[in-house]
Amino acid sequence: AQALPDMPQRERVRLAARAARNLGRTVTEFLRFAGRDRRRTGELIAIRGLEELETALAEGRGVIVVTGHLGAWGLYVAALSLTSIPTALLVGRQRNPKVDALILSLPGKHVTLISHGKRAPRELLQNLAAGKAMVMVADQHGGPRGTVAPFFGRETSTLSLPAALVARQNLPLFAMAGHRIAEGRHVLTLRRLNVPPDDGRGERARRRQITTLCNRAIADAVLERPDQYFWYHRRFRSPGDSREPAHADPGHSTD
Repeated sequence: AQALPDMPQRERVRLAARAARNLGRTVTEFLRFAGRDRRRTGELIAIRGLEELETALAEGRGVIVVTGHLGAWGLYVAALSLTSIPTALLVGRQRNPKVDALILSLPGKHVTLISHGKRAPRELLQNLAAGKAMVMVADQHGGPRGTVAPFFGRETSTLSLPAALVARQNLPLFAMAGHRIAEGRHVLTLRRLNVPPDDGRGERARRRQITTLCNRAIADAVLERPDQYFWYHRRFRSPGDSREPAHADPGHSTD
């Protein structure tokens, strides 16, 4: 309701039902492709914009890739890593150990996993220096340390790392969004975001500017396929709310 306030209640109920069915399909796919079938993701997920990402990586600085919980999000990083793209993923821990093990098994051995924590910034910089695409799931509440920026028209705390790294290191920035089409197939789109030049208003304003750009890209992708979005996060809590997210996923820590 907070994200789509103008949607009639009846339509919102139908959307919730479709989103629940999508989540069921997604969990089934996670279970199927976490093991030996993982390589089939390359056959089932068509990737658009790969050449543009390769061009950006050729600049030699690494690339920041922001994404959200859309489609079968956990499989898209695995599909990306099966191409020529060296890939790393910022991950968080789940409360349930079995869920944690499943989520961490999805990307596969070709993806470098970086855990939230004190060592994360150093490891992020090391992987970027190695020329990797650094994927961050950036659509959950960022807590009191997040950057406050609009998401679906509401001011909310957002993961600050993507904007901080882009601002400080002058890195290319991409948005990644996928969706299910038919017969178990998906389309994954990579799009370079046009980061505006620094206007000299300071680091905090710069982070907000870039975070707003990321949030808009994720929201636009969600609006195209709202029935394939994971709507179960408590995303629109007050910016200073320090409570843990209701559902933790790759890209968000519950530490």
